[in-house]
Amino acid sequence: LTVTAASLYYETYGSGPLLLFISGANGDADIWRPIARTISSSANFTVAIYDRRGFSRSYLSSTLPQNYTNRLAVDANDTQLLIQHLSPRTPATVLGTNSGAIVALQLLLTYPESLKTLIAHEPPALTLLPDNATLIAAQKTVHATYCATGIPLAMAQFALLQDPSFTPVPAGDTGFTIDTRTSPFLSCNLAYWFEREFLQYPLQNFTVDMFETAKDKLVLANGNATDTRGSQYRSNLVLGQGLGLGVDMLAGEHIGYAGSTMAEFASDLLQVLA
Repeated sequence: LTVTAASLYYETYGSGPLLLFISGANGDADIWRPIARTISSSANFTVAIYDRRGFSRSYLSSTLPQNYTNRLAVDANDTQLLIQHLSPRTPATVLGTNSGAIVALQLLLTYPESLKTLIAHEPPALTLLPDNATLIAAQKTVHATYCATGIPLAMAQFALLQDPSFTPVPAGDTGFTIDTRTSPFLSCNLAYWFEREFLQYPLQNFTVDMFETAKDKLVLANGNATDTRGSQYRSNLVLGQGLGLGVDMLAGEHIGYAGSTMAEFASDLLQVLA
């Protein structure tokens, strides 16, 4: 799909109302492919997955400038254009996770009419939290580590921020790895995320009141095995308390939609949407 200063790569599976997944830090559609196939084969949905602008196969223009000052708004607009392309007459169901949940929340604020349901899965919305000053300082420390030493150490520090009990596990257990030999896109994707989103998206100035008028379309979701101390878990608790919404629990940890908990996550999600 051609959009301003970029082209968006996407895939669709099945038929029925649109269910769109928005990726987090990896920005890539591939991590969603197994769950897209699982859901589309068992439920009445057209499941869409895509690479966000600048990630993997969603190439940036070689001649036109990017609007990085308003990067989140552009990301949300890209998602809106994809929804219009795939479901021009019917509001869509959208699930965003991690950074993708920040995009999803911005989408809800900007284009609520295009949405039937918006599921925010563990959004790291730091400004919502009472200890946001400490969290923002820690986020900036991780970014400084990335600038000084590169991705691996910074990712390890970041994982500890999200899950204080974090210990590395084989990629097959989580569905995610930072081993750049596993994908031709991974190295550039992670660098692009650190450069363009790592500070910008979690520090987006959301307030609970912003979502009051659209809360009937908002579903908050956390992993049932996610460390409850993580900012991405607590952000949904704050939103839920302020808006009078519960938080649905989906299988697995922060990336429960991939790896060994994928099938259970899909089942939980379909129950939430039923």
